[in-house]
Amino acid sequence: MKRFFIPGLVLAVTLGSVLILPALYHAEHTFARESRALAAFHPQSGWTLDNANIVDALDSLPLTLPIRKVEWESRVLTVDLKVATPEVSVSEIYSNIAEILTFSFDGTSNVDQILLRLVAEDKWLGTRHLLLAADVRRTEWSPELKQALGEAGEGPLADDIKSRFHLTETKLWRDRFDPQENG
Repeated sequence: MKRFFIPGLVLAVTLGSVLILPALYHAEHTFARESRALAAFHPQSGWTLDNANIVDALDSLPLTLPIRKVEWESRVLTVDLKVATPEVSVSEIYSNIAEILTFSFDGTSNVDQILLRLVAEDKWLGTRHLLLAADVRRTEWSPELKQALGEAGEGPLADDIKSRFHLTETKLWRDRFDPQENG
């Protein structure tokens, strides 16, 4: 009986470890995701977007422009921001764009592409007009682009940034927001 005691104890500890360790990992991972705190060496970002959490995720962003429309499909996030007042500045628009791009690419693990549009709304006439559209891919995003958006101020974006963002500016954008055109 004594000769089976040590091997039996080792077997029991091994089986216990096999059962308990995954449960501990799952509990820790769930707690970290709920508090949005993940270890630095963890391979995932804070959010994994899906239709169930997209509203909460975007609501947590410090945007000054209201979101008009959001779509999520096949790792592509489409966001329309509404420009409803003429007092909106170019730097405010760039700041909102930077927030959405930073959240999508640095704060999530499954957004590969952002289709972002800025839409001017005229409440009196009930009309909408496209101002600006961007098609940004995760592979093209970098901290330098975020910095460039922050440093652009009220001026136009550099051509290389426009190219990397696949940015389309409408005539309405150029007439209202481009200082070179208005100069």
